[in-house]
Amino acid sequence: MLSKKLVVAAMTGALVMTGTSAFAFGTKSTSLQNGTLSIFAQDGCDVSANCSLYYSSTTYKKTGGSSVSIQLGMTTGDSLYLDTAKTIKSGQTASHSWGGKSKAAVPDCTIVGYMKASTGDYYTPPVDVC
Repeated sequence: MLSKKLVVAAMTGALVMTGTSAFAFGTKSTSLQNGTLSIFAQDGCDVSANCSLYYSSTTYKKTGGSSVSIQLGMTTGDSLYLDTAKTIKSGQTASHSWGGKSKAAVPDCTIVGYMKASTGDYYTPPVDVC
């Protein structure tokens, strides 16, 4: 039977060799009463061959209820990025891409999707970008 340290070392070596990360990037979502708020992040190594960057977007898919005024956002711990306010109704999806951002500007290596709505403020779980 392999020791835990040996298994972790073998897995880490395999991840380094394949250039992928087991925990970083991807999509995290929060289910709300009338829709789903999501944050998506992708490594700059894959998008632009610039490994010091990450790319992200925030999306809200409204599935029910009356029209609501929203403002999509993303927070890095140090900075809050906000899109312009818009009104969305059931069946519509609003999304905003944040472009390439520096990984070095994310103190704890995680970003969170954010939505300011006329009904309150909402957040996604964090997604790792380092």
